Amino acid sequence: MELQPIEGRSCESCTACCSFAPIRTEELQKPANFLCLHCAEGQGCTVYDVRPTVCRGFYCGYFFLPELSEAWHPLRSGVVIRSEHFDNDTITILVLELTAFLISKEFAALVGAWVDEGISVEFERVGPLGHLPAKMRINEILEEAVAARDLRGMQTMFAWALAHIDKSHVWEKDETEFVSRLA
Repeated sequence: MELQPIEGRSCESCTACCSFAPIRTEELQKPANFLCLHCAEGQGCTVYDVRPTVCRGFYCGYFFLPELSEAWHPLRSGVVIRSEHFDNDTITILVLELTAFLISKEFAALVGAWVDEGISVEFERVGPLGHLPAKMRINEILEEAVAARDLRGMQTMFAWALAHIDKSHVWEKDETEFVSRLA
């Protein structure tokens, strides 16, 4: 499927995708949660034309999902919508930082709509530096609050899920060493 970005949307100075993802390709090895050696922070990829296929294949949902307003831009929201949605009806909300957006009506309304539609929704948290991220499916814990249209209940479950990941997950160390064969 050839995705077309929504006109007028840009990365601005966001380089989140150059940081959180672990990359393990022949051309580039990068541990999770470290800024890529080829990224100029606030500017983007310095080897964009020869970047690995895995980088070319990443789509930030902000660029392709029209239901996401400007508030969902990663720099403003603190979240990145991962592209699994385009392939198998899973939306992964990578929470980079805890922001007020996560308790906004707009956030709850769209997450609730996805749960109502039967789309699998996962919260993902980046681990400590050099550690792999952790995911948690949140549909089941949200079902009751979504069905009741209970904003406060949804916000409580969002906070619980994120705290649960942060406090109880055993973070797996990413032993990948930076290696680049890119020009």
